Amino acid sequence: MLRSLLTALFAATVVLPAQDLREVSTPAGHYYYGGVSAATLSSIASQGYRLVDLEVRTPTTFDATFVQNTGSYQSSWWWYYGITAAQVTSHLATNNARLIDLEAYEDGAGNLRFACVMEDNTGTNAKAFWWYYGVSGSQISTHLTNNNARLVDVDSYEFNGSTVYDCVMIRNTGDDARSWWYYLNVSPTTIATNLGNNSAQLYHLDRRSNGNYNCIMLRNPTPAGFWWYYGKSLSEVEYYVGRNGMRLIDIESYVDNGARRYAVVGINNSNALTTTVGSAMRSRTNGNVGAFMERINGGNVVSLNARTTFEPASTMKTLHHVHAMRSVNLGTVTLRSPINVFTNYMPSPASCPIDTGATSEQLQTVLRLMMENSDNARTQAITAHFGQSSINATAAAIGMSDTSLNHRLGCAVAVTNPNRTTLFDLHTLHERVANGYLGSFRDNFYELMLDSVSNLSIAAVINAEGASLGLSSTTIASFRNFTQVAHKGGSYSLSNGGPQYYHRAEYGWISLPFISNDVITPREYSFGAFVNDADNDSEASAAIYTDAIPEMLRPTIRSALQSWNNSLAGMVSIGAGCGSPTPYSQTVLGLPRINSTVTYRGNNGFANSLAILGIGLSTTMWSGNPLPASVVPFGGAAGCTAYNDILINEVAIASATGLASFPVSIPNDTGFIGVEWLTQCYTFGPTNFRTSNSYRAIVGL
Repeated sequence: MLRSLLTALFAATVVLPAQDLREVSTPAGHYYYGGVSAATLSSIASQGYRLVDLEVRTPTTFDATFVQNTGSYQSSWWWYYGITAAQVTSHLATNNARLIDLEAYEDGAGNLRFACVMEDNTGTNAKAFWWYYGVSGSQISTHLTNNNARLVDVDSYEFNGSTVYDCVMIRNTGDDARSWWYYLNVSPTTIATNLGNNSAQLYHLDRRSNGNYNCIMLRNPTPAGFWWYYGKSLSEVEYYVGRNGMRLIDIESYVDNGARRYAVVGINNSNALTTTVGSAMRSRTNGNVGAFMERINGGNVVSLNARTTFEPASTMKTLHHVHAMRSVNLGTVTLRSPINVFTNYMPSPASCPIDTGATSEQLQTVLRLMMENSDNARTQAITAHFGQSSINATAAAIGMSDTSLNHRLGCAVAVTNPNRTTLFDLHTLHERVANGYLGSFRDNFYELMLDSVSNLSIAAVINAEGASLGLSSTTIASFRNFTQVAHKGGSYSLSNGGPQYYHRAEYGWISLPFISNDVITPREYSFGAFVNDADNDSEASAAIYTDAIPEMLRPTIRSALQSWNNSLAGMVSIGAGCGSPTPYSQTVLGLPRINSTVTYRGNNGFANSLAILGIGLSTTMWSGNPLPASVVPFGGAAGCTAYNDILINEVAIASATGLASFPVSIPNDTGFIGVEWLTQCYTFGPTNFRTSNSYRAIVGL
């Protein structure tokens, strides 16, 4: 019975390149399936995907690969199965099409039937082509010579007790001309040898019942990375597709010793930066690797294995952190709320907290120790206080669909019940935070994490790229000062009575100071990488911290540096204010330009009380004391912090709503261009004082 599927047609004229679906490596969405029905294939096609390779497993089940029918891959196309040779001919004529894949098979009742994929063969997409079935190897050779052609598909099949071939070929001239080779009934070792000898990439693979293969290889004029594997389970295929950042162009399934196995060919499906980063990581470690970077509410920069679940180790604590801070924002707790903490650990593994050694700490102290020191006891305190199911509910609520907190952090139970997340889910978390999920506590969220630009080699990349662009050391330093970052890493060493395996991950947020129309306009990104199941921990670490993160960030940092000049003006907030239920905060009206006035405002302070704007030059030292520093010993409220020194101060009396304003006039003098200063507001109440976030300013025209 005839089954057919016509994909959505587009009114616009589409021009495909001379390369075909198995040669183009432009990144695109893709799928692959093993042993599925025609209905499943139809469903995927209806979502805007087209078949690249179709294999008949049984007369009603198939193995198949798809690519998104857009851009370089877009064309009108059709597929059929269970049809006769005459019907193949009829459909080709009706559709003005040519075959790109042909499968002959016996239908179980002794009849020869065909499954095929065809695409539009008109206009610039037109090619001279031929197709044959029931032919011998020598007959294929004769047809190739007579037609001055090359093969694009060749398969052997059994019919009436004989092994014969079906094939599709196109004229090997003009834009379609390739150096190419084909081999029939050869071993995998022979294929590998010939790929090397011919400097070729594998184009088509067909497994024979004797364990040998028919194959086509060619020398692509725009060669892309390619991989091929055989004897793999479907889960192993999934592993290699993700690890290599590839899409499958050919899939073959067969049964070997009672187990379903696959032979596949894949082509690079990553952009240039992802390809570079992925290649470096794979060269460094034998573990499964992934890397991701995307602008918040913007385009993707790097995506390798982004939706593969992995054990994130302590990077998972970012989820605990966002759940707790969401509770603060909703008012169910405050940063000063007492949290019960058990401080003791098991003898082995020493990283596993146990429920003894009780003490009480403020929530903000617990979060800082969890995020900056990666303290597992404090992490368990957050889990116990809020509930594991509630934390998982937060993951689901913000769209982390592949994330699950399953076990106590730091404990060996992770071997059998690992925590799971994906790089894309971690990006989703940071994007929700950047978009206001935590309300006015967004800055607190970042400030309680590791937030130094010196971490993750970020400062080193800024220095190197700034120097290569010829920027002055002063400009480079200003760029560093206006760059913000917050991140969390983690690692496990695990075994289950066998070899030791290492799991590492790192994920964070960065704000880079791009300049647009002489104004600093920050752009935010999330970024991270993982290595799972590695044999060597130092190599896994280097894959993340040497090969992935700095190199992912480098092009974007360079682009931001290229936007810098001496006429910029900008402000950036540092840290977070203290006090509850609403933290004391500093905001700014206007931009610091010469011959202008900037108004600093302390918000939500003590009513009708003294307020001070402290102006300084350093975020690292104040009168010999390191910054940031707690001001609690000096009469500050709990959790209040000094972020910058004070060299000059301005005094005001707050309004009945706690608002204090401090206008600062900048002279009309070009000598002030490029000058930086820092400000922080203080509000004084009956028994203590509170501090705001800090602001860094740089003067422009």
